[in-house]
Amino acid sequence: MKRNGAIALLWVLAAWSGVASAHDGLHTSSAEQLRVGVQERYRMPEVTVVDTSGQSVRLPKSMDSDVPLLVNFIYTTCSTICATQTATLAELQRQLEARGSRAHFVSFTIDPDNDTPQRLAAFARQFSIKRDWDFYSGDFNELLRVQKAFDVYRGSKASHPPVVLMRRSRHAPWVRVEGFATPAELHAVYQKLPAAR
Repeated sequence: MKRNGAIALLWVLAAWSGVASAHDGLHTSSAEQLRVGVQERYRMPEVTVVDTSGQSVRLPKSMDSDVPLLVNFIYTTCSTICATQTATLAELQRQLEARGSRAHFVSFTIDPDNDTPQRLAAFARQFSIKRDWDFYSGDFNELLRVQKAFDVYRGSKASHPPVVLMRRSRHAPWVRVEGFATPAELHAVYQKLPAAR
């Protein structure tokens, strides 16, 4: 998709400034197909997942911190959204680190039957991801509960939408970004993440 980067970024900033007063809605640009909205209702279910070292991890406890958190959903054999979005998030992570900011990234597979911890580790290495980023596999039904909690389940892995979810801290609301955002667009949203109420 071709886009004028400056116009796209201006749209994100303009839409995001309006989101603060429209807490359950998503603001949409038909030209850019990028939607940003605050979602107070999301609650991470209590589930057990498996990290890339094969260790069981209990959620949401392991994600409850006051470090900003970014979440997305991927599968390693995806030929469209997943690699592109992971590369975008990896670039965002590098930009944040260069500015002295720390954030925790989490990617959940939506295809745990194929995405073993080892396969997810290999996938992460393609993007030079080294720290502060967890890739989770595990039981299909447990991961399905996470997908449904964040409204990303669309019936099959091939139908999943490009979504990034962010929050400033454990008690802050989630912000949902739908569409093929650039690192600059995601960074613009990240800078304006609302604080806990």
